[in-house]
This record gives sequence, structure tokens and C-alpha cells, in this order.
Amino acid sequence: MSAANTSESKHPPQEEEKHEDWKIQRDEAKTAGDAAFKAGDFETAIQHYSSALSLDPDHAVLLSNRSAAYLKLSQKSKALHDAQACVNIGTMGIKGISRLAAALQSLGRYEQAMKEWQNILKQDPNHAIAQKGMKDCQQAMPKPTEDEYKEPHDDGEKDDLDDFFNDVEETVETIKQEKIQAAQPKATNAIKNQKKDLGTAHQQIERVLQANYKWRNLNPFHVLDLSHAATKDEISRRYKALSLLLHPDKNSDEPKVQEAYDEVLKAKAILDDEHKFNHVRQLCEEGVKQGTTQYEKMSNPEDSLESFQSKAIQRIFAQVEMSRREVEQRQRNQEQRERQQEEEQQQKERNSRVFDKKFRQEERVEKRIGNWRDFQKKKKTKP
Repeated sequence: MSAANTSESKHPPQEEEKHEDWKIQRDEAKTAGDAAFKAGDFETAIQHYSSALSLDPDHAVLLSNRSAAYLKLSQKSKALHDAQACVNIGTMGIKGISRLAAALQSLGRYEQAMKEWQNILKQDPNHAIAQKGMKDCQQAMPKPTEDEYKEPHDDGEKDDLDDFFNDVEETVETIKQEKIQAAQPKATNAIKNQKKDLGTAHQQIERVLQANYKWRNLNPFHVLDLSHAATKDEISRRYKALSLLLHPDKNSDEPKVQEAYDEVLKAKAILDDEHKFNHVRQLCEEGVKQGTTQYEKMSNPEDSLESFQSKAIQRIFAQVEMSRREVEQRQRNQEQRERQQEEEQQQKERNSRVFDKKFRQEERVEKRIGNWRDFQKKKKTKP
């Protein structure tokens, strides 16, 4: 047997032909979709891309193109679904991330979209589309309104929030700590002095992870134990002091140290983002305003003005978080409905194709039978 014969394909020729045939069909459908997209016929483009994806579901370019077509038709959740699938495949690079960012931005998820635009700009700082996306997101980010400060309506979180608001009555630390710091003279090594002022690692772990800390720590200034009026330098020094004090490698005997350390890292990351920093400070200022109003309405307030302000700030952060969760839940529900509608539509199309195929087969059979009957009749009437 020759070498040529021993290197024959493992698959029979017929199987190879079938294998190549589906690729040809996929590429033809993609080409037709691209042409329809360029012509502005996005519905037809989606149909062709869907046909191609039925043959090759993990084709990143097809997912990217269909996502763009969905976005053109304002079918935002479907666009997001395809973009996420495209990015998960991981072969499209910046273009895939760009699709994802655009879909998130169209849904009003500006913070998530900005993260994706930032991912692109890390790889290509001069990427014009990402630069514009970042700018558009920053301009579109809603400013806090009175609606954000209304009581939340999510019954599932009500008990948790009630506990949180009750606990808020017990401790008010931010303003007190600020006063202690202001009273102390500046030292040459500010970070070391701050570290001493913070006390022990155990004390800070207990403070950062106190009851309902997930709600309290929504305010990053609370995590760092600073006033919202703190400067960037003050924030930086406090973060360094806290992270040194709570570093897990230095506190192996503290079981919750990693969790506390992560809370500090998360707070610093929020304050490092200029847009988030401004938003957080704005919420704090609104809390100060509301707390002052509440205090002035009291004829004989039991707590101090600072206490009223601190409680109002914490309440605002909790309510804004609840609003955010409600929006996300509505978005998830909408995406689920759209996916369900899409699946139902696809099933209808499949049923229709099966029906048409069956109908054509039956029609051909009837035609053959009819032709045979006509032939028999002619044969019998022949002289």
C-alpha cells in the first residue's frame, strides 16, 4: 500500500462533502446577512445571521454582526445577549468588547458600559469609538433626583432595611473621627500616625464588618472612616494606613481580615473613579441637607446635628441601592421576556418550515396519484 493511500482521510468522501456543505451554507447566509445590513434591511440581516448561527452557534463574527443588527432595531436585550456570547468566545478582541459596551449603553447601564469602554482604552488609548462612548455615558449618567430618595418598594428587602435603619440609630462615627483627626497635630509621617490613630486591626475589622455592613459600606467614605469632604490626599493616606493595618498577611490570626480588607479595596476603587467619586459626594451632600432639615424641625432633638446628617446619608445610600436593584431586576425580566419571545418566534418558524415541507411532499404525492389516475382513464378509453 502506498504512502498516499495510508494518509487517506478518516472520514468517507460523502461525510467530507456534507461537512463542507454546511460551511458553504453558513458563509452564504453570512454574506447575505452582511449585504442586507449594508442596505439597511436589518430584519432580513438578522434572519440570515440566525440561519448561519443555526449551523455554527459559536461563530463570534456572526454573533457580533447580529448584535449590531438587533441594536439598529432597538432590540437591546437581544443585542446584549449576542454581544455577551461573542465576548465569552473571546476571539473578537476589541470589536467584541465594543459590541458589548454599546449594548450596555443602549440599555442605560452606563457604569457597566463605561467599564467595557475603559477595557478598550487600556488596550488602545486612542480608540475613537471608546472615547466617544465614555463621554456619552458620563453625560447620560442620571443625577440623583428626589425619586432616588423615596422609600424602597421591594418587600423582599424590607426587613433587612428595617434592621439596618435601626442599627444606624446606634452608632455615628464618621463625624466624630473627623473631629479627632482635626484636633491632632500634623506629623512628618502622616500614614504611620493615621495607622496608630486607627487602633488595632481587630477594632477596624469589627468596625468595617459591623452589623449590616453591606448596607453601611455602600458609602465608601464610611468604609475609610472619613468625611465626604475629605481631600484626595486624605483619602489616599487613609487608604494606605487602613490597607497596611488590615493586610491579611499581617493578620493571619484574624479569620475575617480578608473580608474587611476587600471592603477597603472596594471603597478605594469607587473613589478612584472620578465619576463615581462625584456621585458619592453628591449623595452625601444631599444627606447632609436632609439631615439638617430634619434636625431643624425637631423642637428638642435628642441627637446632635452630625448624628441626623450621618443617618440621612446612610439612608440615602441604601435607598439608591434598592432603586438600582429594582432597575436591574426589571432589566433582567425584560431580557427574559424578550428571549422567550424570540424562542417562541423561532419555534413558530421551525413549525412553519416543517408544515410547508410536509405539505409539499403531500402535494407531490397527490400529483403523482392524480397523474396515474389520468393515465389509467386514458388507457381505458383508448379504442
